[in-house]
Amino acid sequence: MIVEILSYIVAIVFGMIAVIKIAGQAEIVLGALTLSFGITAVIWVIKARKSLSRGSSLRSLTTHFLFTLLFMLAFTVWNLISKIMMINAGSNVPSAPPYLFISLVYITFVGIAYKIKKLGEEFGFSSQSKEIEKLMKKKKKKA
Repeated sequence: MIVEILSYIVAIVFGMIAVIKIAGQAEIVLGALTLSFGITAVIWVIKARKSLSRGSSLRSLTTHFLFTLLFMLAFTVWNLISKIMMINAGSNVPSAPPYLFISLVYITFVGIAYKIKKLGEEFGFSSQSKEIEKLMKKKKKKA
């Protein structure tokens, strides 16, 4: 399994190097590759979300995660378009939108963190962790 994953990573890296050498524009090639991974992630999150029960905490968390991915995708698209426009037309593209997209990513991450905290409270993970901590202290005292 690890050998397969490593071979995939090596293949991707060599493929990226080859495309960059051929195309000559590393930023645009890497931006397009990032965009393709982002689109793939959005597709998988949408599929995962559809498989979860309506009204469930996990589906709500997945929705927040989807918004985070969409904001990151918007950032990537803006960045890629600005690089292409700068190379082709030499024009200056506004730099404020990427900061807006990244700010929205962080805001949705805050929402996700809150949802995860609530999910932990809902399923009582904090009480279990306290019990485990007590057992660990007892074990240390015995040793």
